[in-house]
Amino acid sequence: MEVRKIRISDASAGMLVAEDVVNDIGQLIFPAEARLTDKAIARIQFHAIRYIRIYLENEEESEPDQSIDELSYFEKLRDSEEYNTFNEQFTDVADTFEKEMMRVLHEGGDTDSRSLSNGVKKILSSCRSGIQVFDLLHCTRSYDEVVFAHSLNVAIIAAVLGGWLDFPMEDIDVLIQCGIYHDIGKLAVPKEIIDKPGALTPDEYAVMRTHTSRGYSILKDMNLDNRVKLAAMMHHERCDGSGYPLGVGGNQIERLTKIIAIADVYEAMTAPRKYRKARCPFEVIKLFESSGLMLFDTKYLMTFIEHIAVCYMGYRVRLNDGTVGTIVYMNRQDDSKPMIQVGSEYIDLFRNPKLYIEEIL
Repeated sequence: MEVRKIRISDASAGMLVAEDVVNDIGQLIFPAEARLTDKAIARIQFHAIRYIRIYLENEEESEPDQSIDELSYFEKLRDSEEYNTFNEQFTDVADTFEKEMMRVLHEGGDTDSRSLSNGVKKILSSCRSGIQVFDLLHCTRSYDEVVFAHSLNVAIIAAVLGGWLDFPMEDIDVLIQCGIYHDIGKLAVPKEIIDKPGALTPDEYAVMRTHTSRGYSILKDMNLDNRVKLAAMMHHERCDGSGYPLGVGGNQIERLTKIIAIADVYEAMTAPRKYRKARCPFEVIKLFESSGLMLFDTKYLMTFIEHIAVCYMGYRVRLNDGTVGTIVYMNRQDDSKPMIQVGSEYIDLFRNPKLYIEEIL
């Protein structure tokens, strides 16, 4: 059979992998001669692997589906007054952030970090709990500039996680600023790379990776807490040393940056892109449980997983076999495998390894 190198964003369940998929430090992520599943594709993307080699078994695989998927869950919240308030505040802060950074990039000087931080805190104060924050974030996906929307989402998620960790308010204030500015270096990356509706080539990906050092260069002379500057530089570092740009690990990574790293990955994977739909939060939780314990600070990650899973108690979900039910109990042995009620019956996903949550409705 013919072998073809494809972008992982073009991969689909059922494709036969032609060679082992390994990460940057040589760890096996997916074996050759095995067929891809949706979970396997997500795992490969989780490790930032851009290309794989597959066997071409039929003509359909040579023309991957490029259709745009739409976000399908939590749309019911979009009709609520709470969502309208949240979305209005979010858009106001995103607009201010965009104007501020464009001014700084073209004219120089400091950015009004206090005003932006207060804007994020106003958004958070309008929500009853961290649970509602995540509900509403899943609905707020329409802001045009991805960099600004993503950064605000990360700031909000990081602030909520800081609260779950009982951080003092002064640290949460800095966390918010870390989230706001962590991806600022992407504004110095060519727009055609940032806005490309698909996976990047190796050369484009190499340029994209420079956003960390570019971000630090933009922020280094500004009147900001040094931890904010370090977050821009180090949010892609990983505890096992497999990240970039410095390849440092463990205690060499500043602690607030470790929180930004978790928020950054969760937000990126659960947000829709032009070339793929949003990942189900429980799919991301499973990836964190299976692969994240080596990559992220265990204390911060486990706190995040335990709380984020509880956020979805009571929600209707669709399983991979098409069954629709309601989450009624979280399994502490595996947060990605809760108990599902279907009519008068109960399905314990922990005891049914072949079943998993495919979509939140």
